[in-house]
Amino acid sequence: MSVPAWFHQVVPLNNAEDLREAMRGADLETIQLKAGRFQGSLTHTGIGSLCMTAGQFNTNIRHKGPLVRDSERIAIGTLLTCPESASHWWEQVSAGVIGLFPANVESDAIYGGGARYVLISIPIAELGAHVRGERLLAEPAFWESKRLFHSDPRASHKIRRGLSGILSSLELKKTIPSLQAIDFLRRAILECFITTIATTLPRETERPYCTGARLVSEAEDYVDAAGSRPVHISELCGALNVSRRSLHRAFADTLDMGPVAYLRRRRLSRVHNILSHTATADLAIADLAFEHGFPEPARFSAYYRSLIGENPSETRRLSQSRRTDAPHGGLSA
Repeated sequence: MSVPAWFHQVVPLNNAEDLREAMRGADLETIQLKAGRFQGSLTHTGIGSLCMTAGQFNTNIRHKGPLVRDSERIAIGTLLTCPESASHWWEQVSAGVIGLFPANVESDAIYGGGARYVLISIPIAELGAHVRGERLLAEPAFWESKRLFHSDPRASHKIRRGLSGILSSLELKKTIPSLQAIDFLRRAILECFITTIATTLPRETERPYCTGARLVSEAEDYVDAAGSRPVHISELCGALNVSRRSLHRAFADTLDMGPVAYLRRRRLSRVHNILSHTATADLAIADLAFEHGFPEPARFSAYYRSLIGENPSETRRLSQSRRTDAPHGGLSA
């Protein structure tokens, strides 16, 4: 049976056994460690080939067993919040620490009450494509063993903020996004983990490329060829076979901005053009933003206002006003 490109389901939890049963693709033994009524929930979201589970519960639990059984997939997870102590493989962990869980490798974790976590699983082949251009991460052996990545506070805050924002926006999502929006969101979620892991690795000597201007030109040619489809930085690095660090340096030297900011501005300009010149009254601005790589409405509005100088709703209102006031039957003399 084929897996749908998009699904979203919330599963309420009333006991530890519910948690075990609701963990799709896993084989866990789950034990409630603290007396009291168990309450919690799991939210499963399928985003293309990526499966994401967000869990939260009110009491202390321990679980043991593989988090993924499919030998062609791998699981990566992190705690978003953890008011009490937590550990993986008897090592103390805090919110923002990333765990890597290969297939059929036993997880052994203890979570305190109030913990909230995100776990994703993705085909190993697609993970490899996502990190193409990153020499350490592109080595298959890097992903073959269980491990923990303790990032610095800034990177920890960034991944938790990014994933929390995406989860909040998915709770409000009522329509099924297009395949191109699903792919961009899949890349954005995976990138949260990859960029955080990268901060824990030793800096490498970059391979010499061409001039920064030429690399920027090749990047622009690739984005131009994609047309209206939003291009994620992971796709761009993979297509050009270049690391994120090299691409960032080329853009910073040539355009005085990083590639993420550049790609964001192109997507914002595309949304502005649509709001300015297309009758889109029947399409919610949040849905339009989602289709162009902005899953979080509040952050989209802030980016849009900073670049364009007005709110998206103002752009739409002015566009509608111009169309209403335009003379019919040609230009007046």
